[in-house]
Amino acid sequence: MSDAWISPWWQAVVLPPWNVCGVSVPSLTVWHTFALENIGNGYLCGGPCFKDDAASLLIFASHDFAGGRRIVLDDRYRYKQKKKMYRRLRKLAPEYIGRACQEYVESCTRTASRYKSGPNSRSASVPFQWHVVQLMSRGDPCKLEDAWNTTWTVARCLYDAYAEGQGDDKILDVDMQEMEDNWQEYQPEHN
Repeated sequence: MSDAWISPWWQAVVLPPWNVCGVSVPSLTVWHTFALENIGNGYLCGGPCFKDDAASLLIFASHDFAGGRRIVLDDRYRYKQKKKMYRRLRKLAPEYIGRACQEYVESCTRTASRYKSGPNSRSASVPFQWHVVQLMSRGDPCKLEDAWNTTWTVARCLYDAYAEGQGDDKILDVDMQEMEDNWQEYQPEHN
């Protein structure tokens, strides 16, 4: 293994709290990824990213599950949060905002890859975050908020460890993960 490369499993347990564009935020949680995907945030869903995407990313990331629900349900609170965030972001260059948000999302959502399934595979109809929350809470409503507030990378490691224990053999081992992450170094030269 390269000295500079770390596995997603190790990264999950050593991710620090973040300061993104002057906003203190934790590593993204299951709740954050679910909320941001559902509002179509460009940093989580792909595609072009604008200042609105950065603002919504940082607003949701700076709130836990209960606070995030308040953002969605309380128009006045949401307006205040947006106004405060835009004041913070307007002082920064768009390129800086984009790089900082992209690095944050990429670091906080990096997980172990899974081998592709065969021709009979299908996409899951239930959002993946719900599978993770169900596993972590065991369906106990008293544990739901804690499950939603678990950092995404730790939640995925727990989910993948459980899946492997149940016989799932599609999770890449650490050496294969390193190869995938550094494919340009492993790929044979094409002349």
